[in-house]
Amino acid sequence: MDTQEIKNLIRKFNTYIEMNKDYQAYSDFKEGINKGLDIAKYTFEDNLEKLSLSVPDDDPAEKVRDLENNFNQLLDGIALSKKPNCSEQRLDGVHTGFERSKKIFKEFIQESFLPENT
Repeated sequence: MDTQEIKNLIRKFNTYIEMNKDYQAYSDFKEGINKGLDIAKYTFEDNLEKLSLSVPDDDPAEKVRDLENNFNQLLDGIALSKKPNCSEQRLDGVHTGFERSKKIFKEFIQESFLPENT
């Protein structure tokens, strides 16, 4: 995967994430969701080359499943701890943001890697 392809994928995923944020977050929970989406966005950006290099291009459906599993494992591996300025509601929101980002990622990779049915 060349640099331009990587940049395009990152930009496209960032757009998916930004479209799913709540820009009028009025609670710790909703702010936590936005934070979880941001963490997922940066996790994708930081690990894209590792994610894409580990998957063969033979079967697009298999590639999508493997990418999805690898991304989900990355997010599941992020340990969050309660900090003094972080409420339980915000932590719950971050976890909800992670789950939402997994669904967003699945939609993103299916659109990006599966051929259109015509």
